[in-house]
Amino acid sequence: EEAMYRMDQAAAVGACRIIVGPPRRSVDINQVAERYRELLEIGREKGVLPALEFLGFVTGVSTIRSAWEIVTMTGDPDGSIVLDSFHIFRGGSSIDDIDLIPPERIAVFHLNDAPGSKPREEQNDADRVLPGDGILPLHDMLTRLARKGYKGAISLELFNRELWKLDPIQVAREGLNRMQKIIREIK
Repeated sequence: EEAMYRMDQAAAVGACRIIVGPPRRSVDINQVAERYRELLEIGREKGVLPALEFLGFVTGVSTIRSAWEIVTMTGDPDGSIVLDSFHIFRGGSSIDDIDLIPPERIAVFHLNDAPGSKPREEQNDADRVLPGDGILPLHDMLTRLARKGYKGAISLELFNRELWKLDPIQVAREGLNRMQKIIREIK
């Protein structure tokens, strides 16, 4: 019901996708694949397709490989994945795993960075920092996307409460400038 409500909201503003993810607990991958397949069917009816996001802190759906396995298990050609630099790091994915996903099956790439001051396994969404303020190989990740022909959206995603205290326009501008700088450096 929650996903259908969000699909209706997305349709009302002209969006063609929503992001769905696993519950924040250990999950059965077969059950997640079945639920995602059902959401894809509902999404086609509503004109808003769900894209699956893996979460680096959810046992069973914490890596690129596990999310891609779920998408392929549905057998649905509309299945897609959300890649997120923080979740790639937090879940322990190899950036080589980006190469597994066909570019047309990547719904969006969330770009953010992670600090090196805290162990990977202890980081959570609020630890994300602006691109360039952390330790993630963002240039390498975006180079892989460009090489494979990805032409989709790249979005800045920050849940850092310290950044929320700042002027949102200023943070958005700074984030955009940093993203563009990394993209310009890709050859």
